[in-house]
This record gives sequence, C-alpha cells and structure tokens, in this order.
Amino acid sequence: MSPRPTSAYHAPPIDAAQVDSLLQGSDFGFWQIDVPRDEIRWYGDWCAAVDIDPCLGPEHTPRWFARIHPDDTAPLTKYRNLLDGRLEFYEAEYRVRTLTGGWRWVTTRARVLHRDARGRTLSVAGVTLDIDARKRAEFERQAAETRLATAIWGTRIGVWENTADGQFRWLNDWCSAMQIDPCEGPSNSPRWRANIHPDDIDLCLRTWSAEAAGLAGSYIVEYRMRTRRGGWRWIHERAMVTMRDRAGRAIAFVGVCIDIDERKRLELELQSQAKILETMREGVVLVDATGQIEFTNSAFERMIGRDRGALLGAHVLDVLDLPERGRPRREAAARRLLRSIDPGGEHSVLLRRADGVRFSAEILSNALDWQGETKHVLVVQDVSDRKRLEQAIAEVAHLERQRLGSDLHDGLGQELTGIALLLRGIAPTIAGLSPPAAAQLDEIIALTNQAIQSTRKMALGLSPVALDRGGLAISLRRLVERTRAHFGVSVRLRWGADAALAMDEPSAAHLYLIAQEALLNACEHGKAKTVTISLRVTPLYASLSIVDDGVGLRAAPRPGRGMGMMIMQHRARAIGGTLRIARRRGGGTRVRCVFAVSS
Repeated sequence: MSPRPTSAYHAPPIDAAQVDSLLQGSDFGFWQIDVPRDEIRWYGDWCAAVDIDPCLGPEHTPRWFARIHPDDTAPLTKYRNLLDGRLEFYEAEYRVRTLTGGWRWVTTRARVLHRDARGRTLSVAGVTLDIDARKRAEFERQAAETRLATAIWGTRIGVWENTADGQFRWLNDWCSAMQIDPCEGPSNSPRWRANIHPDDIDLCLRTWSAEAAGLAGSYIVEYRMRTRRGGWRWIHERAMVTMRDRAGRAIAFVGVCIDIDERKRLELELQSQAKILETMREGVVLVDATGQIEFTNSAFERMIGRDRGALLGAHVLDVLDLPERGRPRREAAARRLLRSIDPGGEHSVLLRRADGVRFSAEILSNALDWQGETKHVLVVQDVSDRKRLEQAIAEVAHLERQRLGSDLHDGLGQELTGIALLLRGIAPTIAGLSPPAAAQLDEIIALTNQAIQSTRKMALGLSPVALDRGGLAISLRRLVERTRAHFGVSVRLRWGADAALAMDEPSAAHLYLIAQEALLNACEHGKAKTVTISLRVTPLYASLSIVDDGVGLRAAPRPGRGMGMMIMQHRARAIGGTLRIARRRGGGTRVRCVFAVSS
C-alpha cells in the first residue's frame, strides 16, 4: 500500500441515505475508500447478503486482502498500481473467504475519484459484484467440455460440423489418428467422396442426399475410407440436421465418425464362417459345459429332422440315443460324454431323429473358452451309410473266413486225420519188418498230429465265434481257459446274468478279437498276474472291459507296438462303438469298448 499523505483529507460526502436506499437488496455492492484513513464505506447491504466481512474501520485494505484466495494475486497488484498513479481504472475477478469459511467469486471494478496537487490518490470508488454462480457454471462447463473431449479421445470419435455457408471442419484430430485425409477447406465433399470405397459410394450418396436427410432429420451410414497408406478402414458416420432453409431442405449438420474397422472385419469374418458352417455337410453343434445346446447349423438340423428353434436350449442328450433321464443324471452323462471325446479324435455315437429312427454318427470335439465359460464344439457326421457298407464288407469277409475255416477244419484237417489213422494202421507191420523204420514212422505220425492241431487253431482263428457253437460266451470262456493254461495267469470272466446280447457273428468276432488282443497285451507286455474280463449290457448300450494289474500303459508306446491298439480301435468302430485304453490309478490298464445294442 502507498504511504498515507501527511495532510488530512476528508472525502466529499455523498448522499449516503439516498444511495443506501437505492442499493438495498442489490446484486452488487457500491463502496468508497478514504485512502488516507484506509477506511471503506459500503452502500446498501450487499456484504451481508453474500456472507462477506465488509472490513469496516481502520486498516481496511490489509484486512480485505487477507481474505482473498492465495492463488488470486491480481487484485493486490492492480490496486497498488491504482494508488501509485499507474492506473486510473482496474477490474479483477477473485475469490473472497466468506464468514462461514467458504469461498465466493466476485468481480471488482474501481476508479480513482480524487488526487491531491501532487497526484497522490485520495479517494477510490468502486463496485463489487457476486459472480459466484456464473463462475462455477463456467468451471462446470469447462469440466464438462474436458470430460467430453476426454471421452471423445478415449472412444476414438471424430466430431465435425458442416455449416450453412458450406464450411466443413473437424472439431478434433480424429482423422490424423485414423490415418485418413480430413479433406478440410474448399471442395471438401468431392475430395472426401473420392476416398470412399467404390462399392460403398452409392450407399453413401443415397444416404447423404439432401432430400433424404431433410426428411429424416438425421442419418447413419457405414462405409470404407481410404487411408494415407492406401488401405481401407471401416467407419460409422452419423449426423443430425441443425438448420434448414425455407423450403425445409437441410443446409447444416453436426456429426460424428467412429472407427469400427476391427468390429466390421470381425463381423465379416463371422459372416464368412457362418456361410461356411451353413454349407458344410457335417453337422456343427455348440454346447455349454452342462450339455445345453446353444448353436446348430443347417446340416445338423437336417440330420436330426428338427428345426433350430426346437434344438436351441435343448439338452445334447435329447438327440443322443442314451438312456439317462432326470436332470442330474443327464448332466453327469453329458459331462462324461464331453470328457470322453478326445480333442481332435473321433467318437462314435447313436443319434435319434425326430421320428425316432436311430442312426450311427461320429463326433469330433474340441473345448474352447468363451468369455470365461467352457464351451464344446461338436462336428457330427452321419456315418450310417458307411457303417452299413462296412458291416456288409465285414459280413462278406466273415463268411469267407468261415469258408476257409471250414475248409481247413473239415477238409485239410480231416484229410490229415485220415493220414494219421492210416499211418497208425501200418505201424505194427513196419515195426515187425524194420524197427528203425518204425521209429521214423512214429515221428511222421507225431508231425501229422501237430499239423492237425495247427490246422484246427488256424480254423478257429479264422472263425473264432460261431453262433451254432455257443456264440460269444463260449468263445470267451475257451479264450480264458487257453490263456490260463498258456501263461499261468489268473483270468476271470464276469458275464452278467441279464447280458442277453444279440449280435451277429461278424460283430461278435470283432468283440472277441478285441478281448483277445487286450488279454495278450496284459500277459505278454503288461506282466499281469490277474486279468478280469467283464461284459455289461443295458437296454441300449453294452460294454466289454478288460482290466489287469500289470505294469500299466506306457506313456509313449515304442515304435512298432501301436499296431495292436490301432486294430482294436478299428474293430470297435466297425461295430459302431468306441474304445478307450487308460492307465488305472492303482496300477495296470483298463481297455473298455462301448457299443450300441441292436434293437
């Protein structure tokens, strides 16, 4: 503050009563400061209305400045310059602490009224207005604009306007971020249109037409825009009419452009994949972890004979020919089924059409994580025709093996038996004539008997199961007896009392040979001491299990040792079943073949 003058000065009085009356309840406070005394006079009740200390009495200026916000220094400097004669008028906006401890925005305009002969300020008058509401509204607007700008930046939205005088301008730098020419300035529209993909320009022109935009009041269009690097980027444009001429035609717009390139390309990719799914001959099914169907393609719907509306939301067991009923058992069965299908491997099942007809199918499955949930994609192929062809081929092969087995057993076997009998008939005569020749004859008879046994084994191998000789049950019992005798292993056969298994000879032969291969592996390679063969039959499915207590399945079979497993898998598929070979937790190996029971 400037030093006070030594000579006393009294400001000329103003008709205070009249001024007070005029300013009662006013939105601004009028005041006058006697500079030498540093005392202020307020006219009206403005300070009380805005909750501000008027700082009456001596030492007004330091007390008033002490109540100004520390960040608002302009009023102090301007007031000092006013007193020093460097200013005749000043205006400043600042915050003043209220009596209740808050801050209120005010604006002050002040002017020097009187100076002495030496130019020293004697009297200052001014007005202070409450601008708190306006100032806070400005800050809120600025904050909103900042939030909007941040949101626009974060969402990668381009904002533009096209004014009535034809001037087009962007309100942010969206185009540079998208590597797109903004085409600002004169002739904007032709240059922008020249960068639109040729396949999209007609749609854009129809959408942008003044008549269409004028009728609708707004528009939305998606198209591809050429980038600075020569590629194409999908954008979504929407705009609203802000002004029309007297004829009602739109002449001004505001709008936004949004980068949708990733989303659009994903949509096109999904559309392509959907077309592929719809043109596939194989059925495709998407199920959740509990087995509920969430998607099917047309091929699967034709295969099952049901439309998509009937399949979506249904349980996968509704189309599989499985006996489980009730929600808990169905979901457990579905989980077992989904776990049993090896990713990328085949699984043979029976499906049931809407008319109740059952048919054979093979399923390829893979699990995927979809937004934190496990889903299963099943690719289903109707193999009923192939199965019938394979069955026919198997029956022909079986009949041929039967014929060869019969020829060996009833032909060559009987002839060798006749030779052996003739040799035994002449043995006494030879013994009387030449004892050394008799010894050689005995060797010939022994070799002939071995040939008879080999012929019978070969005949049995060509036709291991014969329905007229007891079928599968008798054949498996003989297999168990031979294994016990040859390997000295404890082999048990568990044949269920309700196992009324109706099978043709070729299928029974496949099942027998699976058991034979698994039993041989357990004895020779698994070094098992105990093997159990079990057959379990349900109304729709049957399973044959061979369980041993040997050393267990090798993690990686040695070269040349996997052919037997492949043959067993082939035999299981030939009878419409599946084969799983797994290491047991307690040691040993379990071979299990599950197949459908003929109705």
